[in-house]
Amino acid sequence: MKSVRLPRADALQVEQSKVQHYLLNLDHVDGHAKAAFLLKFGFRQSDWKTLARALQEHGRTRPVVMQNASPYGQKFEVRCTLSSPDGRNPCITSIWIQEGSNAPRLITVLPR
Repeated sequence: MKSVRLPRADALQVEQSKVQHYLLNLDHVDGHAKAAFLLKFGFRQSDWKTLARALQEHGRTRPVVMQNASPYGQKFEVRCTLSSPDGRNPCITSIWIQEGSNAPRLITVLPR
């Protein structure tokens, strides 16, 4: 059986504010636990682009494990290995949404 990949994977959207001010921000009310997890694998808020690129690679290369329609568009879950600066490459779940024919946009990351 062929694994399903994200549509338009060549143009995945990972916004700077999502990465720098949420996923890598220890002071964020909802994101601090995610930041603590990601920081211990060598990601840094000052170098947010490294995580953004790793998440785009994750979305391009890892299989979609769940897909469903939501009021905002088609929602996807992609799971496992995230290339990290320290080389330990943790398993995560990334959540993406595709609105209409736009490329999927990163919603959040969940440590596994």
